[in-house]
This record gives sequence, structure tokens and C-alpha cells, in this order.
Amino acid sequence: MDRRIILAYDGSINADWVARYAIQSAGTFSGGQLTLLHVLDGTFTRRRIKEKIAAIVTEGEQRCVSCQHLIVEQAGDVYSTLLQTIPSGEQSYCLCGARIAPRGRGFLTGTVSEKLFRCQRFNVMAIRVVSPGLLGCPSTLLFPLAGHPRGFRTAMPFLQMTAASVKKLYLLRVMTANPIHFRYISATAAQRKIAEGYEYLNRVAGEIRKQTPGVPWRLDSSVILSDDWAKEILIQAGKINASMILLGATERNLTSRFFYGNKLEQILRDTSCDVGIYQSI
Repeated sequence: MDRRIILAYDGSINADWVARYAIQSAGTFSGGQLTLLHVLDGTFTRRRIKEKIAAIVTEGEQRCVSCQHLIVEQAGDVYSTLLQTIPSGEQSYCLCGARIAPRGRGFLTGTVSEKLFRCQRFNVMAIRVVSPGLLGCPSTLLFPLAGHPRGFRTAMPFLQMTAASVKKLYLLRVMTANPIHFRYISATAAQRKIAEGYEYLNRVAGEIRKQTPGVPWRLDSSVILSDDWAKEILIQAGKINASMILLGATERNLTSRFFYGNKLEQILRDTSCDVGIYQSI
């Protein structure tokens, strides 16, 4: 399959950090080809954007990645222009940034990145960079999984995008319980849920090893019973000293205007490591 990685590059310092993830991904996932796409919205001059892109191209060449670039005039708004320019289809993977928005908005709420998730025309991964010194090469990856068979199959390409630098891969399954009933759950019921979680992760681990032959990473699994999956992800990331959390987005957990109660916003806000939020079409 001819996969395409497109970086929606807005010219910010955060986008420069995300570009390193895009370079890393292109080097292992799309035959060393990366497209940098910038929409001229008046924030930067064309000359300044060309200078910034040239620096990314040079860094890509140092990692044996060929970077093409496309600078387009804004047609309507940035989101609409991106939608008109990025090829639709399951072969396209759009990388973009997740950073705190002005005027009290969240990391995704009301942003172009959130709109790209919702369009469902191509695969999307939004990245919040907390540690730019990683240079887009996380060594310890926390990979929470929700337990749906299709969820893992669609997540696998995003895992492959980070595989080259990862040395330790931790699979996490948070078995959730209703907060009202959680404190009263019996030991038998809790053990049954935990066993169910490990059965799923064991299948996933086998599939990962099958699809990533020769990748020399250490693979561990953990199942947690909790009434708050976002809190547990943050706790586990701290325990293993994760470099990055790779987490799937669904229509249910995508941000709304009530972002302070949204689980993805909670993780993006409180994380101590880089976070990649992905969604497949």
C-alpha cells in the first residue's frame, strides 16, 4: 500500500517539534517520503515559511527522508483549505499539532486539529510535544487499548510509525467500572474483568510481534480496574517513565465545548510526556 504522510505545518515552534515526529514516521512507514503542507493565513510571510520549511527539509535529509513541500493560499479558512488539499482515503495520514489554544480553549477543542479528526476523510494523528529534546524519537511508549478488535487493527499503523525508536512498549487495558458501583465490586467480579483484559492484551501482543518482526523492543502488559481511565493512563505513564502515550480517539471521547470534563483534554493537559492522539477512517 502506497501510504502518504502529510504534515499540516502552521509554522509555530510546536509544529517544528511535531515535524520531527513526521520525519521519524516517514522514515519507517511511507518509504521515506514526507509532504509538508502550509496554508498561508497571514501569520507568516511566504519567505519566512520557506526558510522554516528548508530547515525541516535539511533535517529530513539527515535522516534519509525526502521532504516535499506545498504552500497554498488560504481559501475560506485554514481547515477548509487543508480539506481541499489533503488527499482523501485510507492511504493518507495527516499529522498535526495539539497545543493549548488561546482564550481559555483546550488542546483540541475548537482547533483545526479537532476539525480534522471529525472530517473522517483520512487518518489523523495530533501530537502534543512536552519533551522536544526527544527529537520525535520516543524510547518508552505507553499504548492504552480500549478492547475493541477493530480498534487495534486501526491502531497498528500508528504504532508502526513510532516503531524505529521504541525500546520498551507497554500495553495497557483499563477495565472501567461505573463510579457508583466501583467501590462495591466483588473480588470475583474484579478478577474476572482483569482476566478478560489480559486475555485481550495477550492476543494483541501476539499480533504485534507478528506484524513487527525483527523490532527489538521489550513488550509488557498491564490491566487495571478503575472508574477513571484517563487518570489511570496518566498514573501508568508516570510509573513507567513513558516518553510518549499513543492513544486512540473516538467520536465519543473527542472534545466538546465542555472540555474540562473531557478525558482526552485531561490527558493532554496533565501529561508529563508527549502524547499522540490518533484516529483511523
